[in-house]
Amino acid sequence: MKRIPSPYSVFGLMLALIATLAVLVSPIVHLASAQSNSSLTVSKVSIPPRLVMHVQAGGGNTTLPYDIFNPKLIHINSGQSVSWYNPARVAEPHTVTFIMDNTTKAPLSSPFLVKNTSSFASVPPGSNSAPVILPNPKNQSMTMILASNSRASNPFVMDSTGKVVHLPPNPTYSVKGSEKFINSGLLFPKGKGPPDASTSFTLKFEKAGTYNYYCILHPWMKGKVMVS
Repeated sequence: MKRIPSPYSVFGLMLALIATLAVLVSPIVHLASAQSNSSLTVSKVSIPPRLVMHVQAGGGNTTLPYDIFNPKLIHINSGQSVSWYNPARVAEPHTVTFIMDNTTKAPLSSPFLVKNTSSFASVPPGSNSAPVILPNPKNQSMTMILASNSRASNPFVMDSTGKVVHLPPNPTYSVKGSEKFINSGLLFPKGKGPPDASTSFTLKFEKAGTYNYYCILHPWMKGKVMVS
Protein backbone atom coordinates (compact mmCIF):
# COMPACT_ATOMS: atom_id res chain seq x y z
CA MET A 1 0.00 0.00 0.00
CA LYS A 2 1.42 3.38 -1.13
CA ARG A 3 2.11 5.83 1.67
CA ILE A 4 1.08 9.50 1.18
CA PRO A 5 3.42 12.01 2.88
CA SER A 6 1.81 14.24 5.44
CA PRO A 7 1.54 18.01 4.89
CA TYR A 8 3.91 18.53 7.80
CA SER A 9 6.73 16.49 6.24
CA VAL A 10 6.36 18.32 2.88
CA PHE A 11 6.46 21.66 4.66
CA GLY A 12 9.60 20.56 6.53
CA LEU A 13 11.33 19.62 3.29
CA MET A 14 10.51 23.02 1.80
CA LEU A 15 11.94 24.81 4.83
CA ALA A 16 15.13 22.73 4.58
CA LEU A 17 15.46 23.55 0.85
CA ILE A 18 14.98 27.28 1.49
CA ALA A 19 17.62 27.21 4.24
CA THR A 20 20.10 25.45 1.94
CA LEU A 21 19.56 27.99 -0.83
CA ALA A 22 20.06 30.84 1.65
CA VAL A 23 23.41 29.40 2.72
CA LEU A 24 24.57 29.07 -0.90
CA VAL A 25 23.36 32.46 -2.10
CA SER A 26 24.51 34.50 0.91
CA PRO A 27 28.27 34.49 0.07
CA ILE A 28 27.55 35.48 -3.54
CA VAL A 29 25.42 38.42 -2.40
CA HIS A 30 28.11 39.56 0.04
CA LEU A 31 30.81 39.21 -2.62
CA ALA A 32 28.85 41.28 -5.13
CA SER A 33 28.20 43.89 -2.46
CA ALA A 34 31.89 44.00 -1.53
CA GLN A 35 32.93 44.39 -5.17
CA SER A 36 30.41 47.16 -5.67
CA ASN A 37 31.59 49.01 -2.58
CA SER A 38 35.23 48.46 -3.58
CA SER A 39 34.68 49.97 -7.05
CA LEU A 40 32.97 52.95 -5.50
CA THR A 41 35.86 53.44 -3.09
CA VAL A 42 38.50 53.22 -5.85
CA SER A 43 36.66 55.71 -8.05
CA LYS A 44 36.86 58.26 -5.27
CA VAL A 45 40.63 57.87 -4.78
CA SER A 46 42.70 60.35 -6.83
CA ILE A 47 46.00 58.67 -7.75
CA PRO A 48 48.60 61.28 -8.83
CA PRO A 49 50.41 60.48 -12.10
CA ARG A 50 54.06 59.49 -12.03
CA LEU A 51 55.82 62.77 -12.74
CA VAL A 52 59.13 61.39 -14.05
CA MET A 53 59.63 58.34 -16.26
CA HIS A 54 63.16 56.93 -16.48
CA VAL A 55 64.63 55.51 -19.70
CA GLN A 56 67.92 53.66 -20.10
CA ALA A 57 70.15 54.86 -22.94
CA GLY A 58 72.29 51.84 -23.75
CA GLY A 59 73.71 49.44 -21.22
CA GLY A 60 75.60 46.19 -20.86
CA ASN A 61 79.25 45.57 -20.09
CA THR A 62 82.60 45.05 -21.82
CA THR A 63 81.57 41.55 -22.89
CA LEU A 64 78.08 42.39 -24.13
CA PRO A 65 77.28 46.09 -24.57
CA TYR A 66 73.94 46.90 -26.16
CA ASP A 67 72.69 49.93 -28.03
CA ILE A 68 68.97 50.33 -27.32
CA PHE A 69 66.65 52.62 -25.42
CA ASN A 70 64.77 50.77 -22.71
CA PRO A 71 61.82 51.15 -22.83
CA LYS A 72 61.65 52.22 -26.46
CA LEU A 73 58.13 53.62 -26.16
CA ILE A 74 56.90 55.89 -23.37
CA HIS A 75 53.28 57.04 -22.82
CA ILE A 76 52.90 60.12 -20.62
CA ASN A 77 50.51 63.03 -20.07
CA SER A 78 51.36 66.63 -20.85
CA GLY A 79 53.25 68.17 -17.96
CA GLN A 80 55.12 64.96 -17.16
CA SER A 81 58.87 64.46 -17.57
CA VAL A 82 61.15 61.79 -19.01
CA SER A 83 64.72 61.38 -17.77
CA TRP A 84 67.36 59.43 -19.72
CA TYR A 85 70.50 57.95 -18.18
CA ASN A 86 73.30 55.65 -19.30
CA PRO A 87 73.58 52.48 -17.14
CA ALA A 88 76.48 50.90 -19.09
CA ARG A 89 79.53 49.53 -17.27
CA VAL A 90 81.85 50.82 -19.98
CA ALA A 91 82.51 54.39 -21.13
CA GLU A 92 80.32 54.15 -24.23
CA PRO A 93 78.34 57.37 -24.73
CA HIS A 94 74.95 57.83 -26.36
CA THR A 95 72.82 60.82 -27.32
CA VAL A 96 69.10 61.53 -27.02
CA THR A 97 68.37 63.59 -30.13
CA PHE A 98 65.02 64.94 -31.35
CA ILE A 99 64.88 66.24 -34.93
CA MET A 100 61.66 68.10 -35.70
CA ASP A 101 63.16 69.78 -38.80
CA ASN A 102 65.27 67.52 -41.04
CA THR A 103 67.43 70.47 -42.15
CA THR A 104 68.77 70.77 -38.58
CA LYS A 105 70.29 67.28 -38.40
CA ALA A 106 73.71 67.58 -36.73
CA PRO A 107 76.57 65.35 -37.96
CA LEU A 108 79.38 64.30 -35.64
CA SER A 109 81.91 66.26 -37.68
CA SER A 110 81.63 69.09 -40.20
CA PRO A 111 83.92 71.11 -42.49
CA PHE A 112 84.89 74.59 -41.26
CA LEU A 113 86.78 77.44 -42.92
CA VAL A 114 89.73 79.12 -41.18
CA LYS A 115 92.08 81.82 -42.37
CA ASN A 116 94.76 80.43 -44.64
CA THR A 117 97.52 78.73 -42.67
CA SER A 118 100.23 76.24 -43.43
CA SER A 119 100.44 74.63 -39.98
CA PHE A 120 98.36 73.75 -36.96
CA ALA A 121 99.68 73.27 -33.43
CA SER A 122 98.44 70.11 -31.72
CA VAL A 123 97.36 70.21 -28.09
CA PRO A 124 99.08 68.88 -26.07
CA PRO A 125 102.38 69.45 -27.92
CA GLY A 126 103.89 66.32 -29.38
CA SER A 127 100.60 64.39 -29.45
CA ASN A 128 100.05 62.06 -32.35
CA SER A 129 97.30 64.11 -34.01
CA ALA A 130 96.71 66.29 -37.06
CA PRO A 131 93.67 68.08 -38.53
CA VAL A 132 91.88 66.79 -41.61
CA ILE A 133 92.48 69.44 -44.28
CA LEU A 134 90.07 69.49 -47.23
CA PRO A 135 90.66 71.01 -50.66
CA ASN A 136 89.06 74.42 -51.12
CA PRO A 137 89.45 75.42 -54.79
CA LYS A 138 86.79 78.14 -54.57
CA ASN A 139 88.68 80.25 -52.05
CA GLN A 140 92.44 79.72 -51.79
CA SER A 141 92.73 82.25 -48.98
CA MET A 142 90.69 80.04 -46.64
CA THR A 143 91.68 76.59 -45.39
CA MET A 144 88.93 74.04 -44.97
CA ILE A 145 89.30 71.60 -42.09
CA LEU A 146 87.10 68.82 -40.72
CA ALA A 147 86.28 69.40 -37.06
CA SER A 148 84.11 67.86 -34.38
CA ASN A 149 80.60 69.32 -34.29
CA SER A 150 79.81 70.60 -30.80
CA ARG A 151 76.10 70.64 -31.59
CA ALA A 152 76.21 66.86 -31.83
CA SER A 153 78.29 66.26 -28.72
CA ASN A 154 76.96 68.99 -26.37
CA PRO A 155 73.42 69.60 -25.02
CA PHE A 156 71.56 72.35 -26.83
CA VAL A 157 68.17 73.32 -28.26
CA MET A 158 67.24 75.11 -31.48
CA ASP A 159 63.91 76.90 -31.12
CA SER A 160 61.28 77.60 -33.79
CA THR A 161 63.13 80.73 -34.98
CA GLY A 162 66.48 78.96 -35.35
CA LYS A 163 67.93 80.47 -32.18
CA VAL A 164 70.41 78.17 -30.45
CA VAL A 165 70.20 77.76 -26.69
CA HIS A 166 73.16 76.01 -25.04
CA LEU A 167 72.29 73.87 -22.03
CA PRO A 168 74.47 72.99 -19.03
CA PRO A 169 75.55 69.41 -18.23
CA ASN A 170 72.73 67.17 -16.94
CA PRO A 171 70.11 69.66 -18.12
CA THR A 172 66.38 69.83 -17.51
CA TYR A 173 64.39 71.47 -20.29
CA SER A 174 60.67 72.10 -20.90
CA VAL A 175 59.66 71.07 -24.42
CA LYS A 176 57.15 73.49 -25.94
CA GLY A 177 56.60 71.36 -29.04
CA SER A 178 57.70 74.05 -31.52
CA GLU A 179 61.45 73.36 -31.34
CA LYS A 180 63.44 72.34 -34.43
CA PHE A 181 66.14 70.35 -32.68
CA ILE A 182 66.79 69.07 -29.14
CA ASN A 183 69.97 67.22 -28.20
CA SER A 184 71.30 65.79 -24.96
CA GLY A 185 74.88 65.75 -26.14
CA LEU A 186 77.02 62.78 -25.14
CA LEU A 187 75.57 60.86 -22.18
CA PHE A 188 78.17 58.87 -20.23
CA PRO A 189 77.69 56.39 -17.38
CA LYS A 190 78.39 57.95 -13.99
CA GLY A 191 82.10 58.05 -13.22
CA LYS A 192 83.14 56.82 -16.68
CA GLY A 193 83.27 60.01 -18.76
CA PRO A 194 85.10 63.36 -18.79
CA PRO A 195 84.79 65.48 -15.61
CA ASP A 196 82.01 67.73 -16.95
CA ALA A 197 80.22 65.11 -19.03
CA SER A 198 76.45 64.72 -18.79
CA THR A 199 75.08 61.56 -17.18
CA SER A 200 71.38 62.44 -17.43
CA PHE A 201 68.99 64.36 -19.67
CA THR A 202 65.50 65.35 -18.51
CA LEU A 203 62.69 66.77 -20.64
CA LYS A 204 59.30 68.00 -19.48
CA PHE A 205 56.74 67.72 -22.29
CA GLU A 206 54.18 70.52 -22.24
CA LYS A 207 52.36 69.76 -25.50
CA ALA A 208 50.55 66.61 -26.65
CA GLY A 209 52.02 64.81 -29.63
CA THR A 210 54.43 62.10 -30.76
CA TYR A 211 58.14 62.79 -30.30
CA ASN A 212 60.64 60.51 -32.07
CA TYR A 213 64.30 60.49 -31.15
CA TYR A 214 67.50 58.57 -31.84
CA CYS A 215 71.21 58.36 -30.95
CA ILE A 216 73.58 60.27 -33.24
CA LEU A 217 76.37 57.78 -32.52
CA HIS A 218 74.15 54.74 -33.20
CA PRO A 219 71.45 55.76 -35.73
CA TRP A 220 69.63 52.42 -35.39
CA MET A 221 69.03 53.22 -31.71
CA LYS A 222 65.57 54.81 -31.70
CA GLY A 223 62.82 55.67 -29.22
CA LYS A 224 59.46 57.42 -29.01
CA VAL A 225 57.60 59.55 -26.47
CA MET A 226 53.81 59.77 -26.87
CA VAL A 227 52.24 62.64 -24.93
CA SER A 228 48.47 62.74 -24.34
